[in-house]
Amino acid sequence: RVHIHLEKSWGADKLHAPTLSYWCFIPGMAFRMLKALNLRSILLTSGTLAPLDSFAHELQLQFDISLENPHIIQASQVWVGVLAQGPSGHPLCSNYQARNDIEYKEDLGNAVANFARIVPDGLLVFFPSYGVLEMCLKHWRENEKGGGGSTMS
Repeated sequence: RVHIHLEKSWGADKLHAPTLSYWCFIPGMAFRMLKALNLRSILLTSGTLAPLDSFAHELQLQFDISLENPHIIQASQVWVGVLAQGPSGHPLCSNYQARNDIEYKEDLGNAVANFARIVPDGLLVFFPSYGVLEMCLKHWRENEKGGGGSTMS
């Protein structure tokens, strides 16, 4: 993939200059280079790489030794869903235009806080990016409401 963007130059003036970048989205190319180094072992660990067959295919590697354990969490212990709107009815749409909307951040925070009150042992909440996560956390911390609102720490 080819990507053209502005980047600060290396010169003393540090002006932004158009930069042409070539990106490779085939992880197997990088692993072929590692394999060429005649490494004795490559250790990959993760809780989300299963099934290993498809992962090995993506990396273009043969795993001589592998260990894949079953999940310890039962399907009855997990709820996966999408909330279209928050407690006050504001749409929970995290597109680029809506991310800076204060009502969006408030209702998202209140929805997470409400779930945290009723779900035992915690939540796993996914955000579209670290930037959105940090923006929401900053907003919630700066706008904490005693007892009732979106209280995040």
